[in-house]
Amino acid sequence: MSGLLVWAFSIFTGIAILVLAGDRLSDKIIEVAKKAGISPLVISIVLVSLSTTLPEITTSALASYQGVNGIALGNALGSIFANIALILGLASMIRPLKAGRSAYENSLVMLASLIFLILLSIDGTLSRLDGAMLLSAYGVYLLWLLRNPARGEVTWEPSGDVKAFDYALLIILGLLLVGGAEMVVFGGKNIAKALGVSDFVIGTTVVAIGTSLPEMTNALYGALRERGSISVGNIIGANIMNALVVLGIASLIRPIRTGASVLTVVLVLFAMIPMIVSLRRTGGIDRKIGAYFLFLYVLYLVLIFSGVEL
Repeated sequence: MSGLLVWAFSIFTGIAILVLAGDRLSDKIIEVAKKAGISPLVISIVLVSLSTTLPEITTSALASYQGVNGIALGNALGSIFANIALILGLASMIRPLKAGRSAYENSLVMLASLIFLILLSIDGTLSRLDGAMLLSAYGVYLLWLLRNPARGEVTWEPSGDVKAFDYALLIILGLLLVGGAEMVVFGGKNIAKALGVSDFVIGTTVVAIGTSLPEMTNALYGALRERGSISVGNIIGANIMNALVVLGIASLIRPIRTGASVLTVVLVLFAMIPMIVSLRRTGGIDRKIGAYFLFLYVLYLVLIFSGVEL
């Protein structure tokens, strides 16, 4: 019993470090980028979406390095599902979410990224080549965004006062992220062994929800302030990064077996497709869709903790 408490403490402390250090690191990255005169467009497209996904990237990368494939894969796929079914479900129950035309267009990219991931993993493994292809696909997506004339470019003058302390703080915060991820992976794999469940189950539930807290904060804030585009847009961007970047980096480090992910992928599609249809028809997500999302998430928890494997 004491062991379970220690491992649970390790997970929750690690998640807290990931969220807090990741939030501070993302702010510092953007601050340094502005000082260096990096394009605001690049910052908005790359760094802001990267900021909320840093916990997933760090955790899955470290889990892959340590050979804990279940947490590496479960964290990414579980985060995608939690982002839609749990987070958008909760946000749309608070207030129906309205999003712009770009949300629908980018949701198609989100679906395409998941389909691409499925095709690459159909042989049961995400190889290093697959990882490189996933990252390349994200690069293509960035080029498409950068060349989209609908996005207006804002300019500022670089201050040029990036100091050694700025870079030192980036390194320190990055090390904190690695330390937090180490605690999550350590606790997750030991709890999985103690409870007799797979690493994937822990990764796709506890770890995935924990590392998705930045997305949850942004989504709920957007709902409360009647800014549905913030809630929906951030989730779409984070899901694209989870499919292409998080798993791309993790499988580059070490090939990942994907056999345990079928149930999660099926339910992700069951959530993602109605979301896209709703964005196409109404330009948003209403409470009925939100209730459906929450039902799916509860169903998923019941199935996966009942030992269902597909």
